Amino acid sequence: MKKLFTLAMVALMAALPMMAQRHNYNSTPSSNRYDYEHGHSRWIRNYYGKDMYFGLRIGPAFSHVSGDAITYAGDSKTGLHLGGVVGFEITNRAPVFFETGLSYVNKGGKGEFMGHKWTTSLSYIELPLVFKYIYYTDMGLSIHPLFGGYLSVGVDGSIKDYNTQTKVGAFGKDKDGYERMKRFDGGLRVGCGAGFSMFYLDLTYDIGLANISHDDYNSSCNRTLYLNFGVNF
Repeated sequence: MKKLFTLAMVALMAALPMMAQRHNYNSTPSSNRYDYEHGHSRWIRNYYGKDMYFGLRIGPAFSHVSGDAITYAGDSKTGLHLGGVVGFEITNRAPVFFETGLSYVNKGGKGEFMGHKWTTSLSYIELPLVFKYIYYTDMGLSIHPLFGGYLSVGVDGSIKDYNTQTKVGAFGKDKDGYERMKRFDGGLRVGCGAGFSMFYLDLTYDIGLANISHDDYNSSCNRTLYLNFGVNF
């Protein structure tokens, strides 16, 4: 997963100059292209001909840890999601965009294991990698179905045992040399957003595919539901 995260970052940095160049040299408004080829001016009537956008996002993240390791926390825990995004149009023939960015998100969960009540709190820096189809209605409302994935790295975390009133770090080795959780995570993302003028709202769900537990015989994966509010400009 560490290698995958590094490769994704390299690919993203390599793609950004090419996308920016396309944005600078493509002087034909997107609305004109769509009108000429498809006659669907409503697709981007309120998008002002842009083929690139920036956005800010904030909202709650409802997460739990699915699995059977000691980090199991199947009950939902509410955290914070905060970040910025950038989207690039990837074709002139349809309003399809690639969106990425960086965000800070709290994940984890609550649960019981071997008679003990546990709370797992995990904080990540996350890189979204999603595709969006932006459809504009005659009422000025835009619909943004999305699908893709995410990669993230843990920056802080803890596991609390309420029976013994103890708290240990989730990432890194403890004083006995035991490492509980892996820092790197990744998985699929699916959801749908809506926009009106510069305002934006979406509901997305992350399905973690990486085993975040260091347990050799059991596994744990993140599951997170986001409700994001923000603006695009």
